[in-house]
Amino acid sequence: MSFKMFIALLLCAAGSTALAQPCSHQLLVSGYFSDNVAIYDACNGAYVRQLESAGRIRGAQAVRYNPADDMIYVVSEGNDQIQRYRHSTNFEFVDVFAQLAGNVDPTGIAFGPQNQVYVAGYQSNTVVELDPASGQQVRVVLASNSGLRGADNGMMVSASGNLFVPGYGSNSVARVNLVTGQAEGQFIAAGSGGLRRTRGIVDEGATILVGGEGSGAIYRFNANNGTLVGTLVSGLNQPTGMALDRDGSLLVLSGNKVRRYDRNSGALLATVAEGAAGGIVGGTFVALIPNPALDETPTVQLGGHTSGNWYNPDTSGIGFQIEATTAIDAASGLPVMLVYWFAYAPDGNTQSWIYGQGTYNPTSNTVTLPAAITSGARFPPNFNHDDINAVAWGTLTFTFSDCNNGTASWNSTVPGYGSGSMAITRLTQIAGTTCPGAAP
Repeated sequence: MSFKMFIALLLCAAGSTALAQPCSHQLLVSGYFSDNVAIYDACNGAYVRQLESAGRIRGAQAVRYNPADDMIYVVSEGNDQIQRYRHSTNFEFVDVFAQLAGNVDPTGIAFGPQNQVYVAGYQSNTVVELDPASGQQVRVVLASNSGLRGADNGMMVSASGNLFVPGYGSNSVARVNLVTGQAEGQFIAAGSGGLRRTRGIVDEGATILVGGEGSGAIYRFNANNGTLVGTLVSGLNQPTGMALDRDGSLLVLSGNKVRRYDRNSGALLATVAEGAAGGIVGGTFVALIPNPALDETPTVQLGGHTSGNWYNPDTSGIGFQIEATTAIDAASGLPVMLVYWFAYAPDGNTQSWIYGQGTYNPTSNTVTLPAAITSGARFPPNFNHDDINAVAWGTLTFTFSDCNNGTASWNSTVPGYGSGSMAITRLTQIAGTTCPGAAP
């Protein structure tokens, strides 16, 4: 299909009104002193329930969802445990996945691309890998003599395959290349930019956001060399947990509240949830997870049938071209998806084609892709590949509620594009493809 025909279809297509849906996600908030994990509706912030009420959790730290086994992993520092709860059975307690030594004081947990399980130890100043089946220690990933002190709960694995570890006691961040094993205990130097009592870390691709509980600020650092890019938000009341929402905005747990911030300007957008409503005291962590009240096997999953052109009827004239390919990424074993967003530049002077490429999970209904914009080259016969200037743009996220409807959200680090989301509906379908479980 030519771009001209694509635009014509966008301009002529009619819109429709979507029915209200239950919120697709929930927020989990950990309370260290209250020994609990509270659950909130991620759309309206209403308190829903406690994760568990049997008193198993002591000193709640990181809590993360692992889609590989459909489990919620809770770091219970007070009794040195990693506990597991079944996501799809309304958070039923499963087991104590790991009982760690008393000199570890576990805080953070993260999962690698091959379902590796990494645990940070505050007292041991280490990160260890646990066997995903037995919970037994496999190896030490970050040694106690790395220079990082007080490995904390914001530890995360980036999309690029690096493990970032906050050092609460050393006011720094360590980085471990999970492919080569190279560890840099002071990847972000102690006190860089005023950083104190490092807690939360969020992956942005080319950059990471790092929270300083002691400095009351959120900083942006270069993910490749650890240099300070700037301060995104300051004047916060002991920020601890951080997470990205579906629209690309930043969720921050501070002052016993979860608040939303614009990741470009740092502006406060809203208060999302009140910790007091869920009995949270000493909030440490916030996580965004799929709502288990909805069917955990998506009514539609990603695949070749997802391919086609998609748009929002209220913004006809721009739209997405999505291609779920048969190409397999060697590192992850997952198939590759390509996306073009045919849009216009923020200044209105030219077209802007945003290109996304990355892997997708065929058992999921959502995908997040790194995106770029290009410039510099000329039209044939004067085209020269070396003239192309590719600039990292941000991320594109697509979530599909059925065969023909979904949501597109974006977060850009390029000035003017910002972050946001829109409902999308199918405009065209590839001949010969049929959405499983639906009429062609």
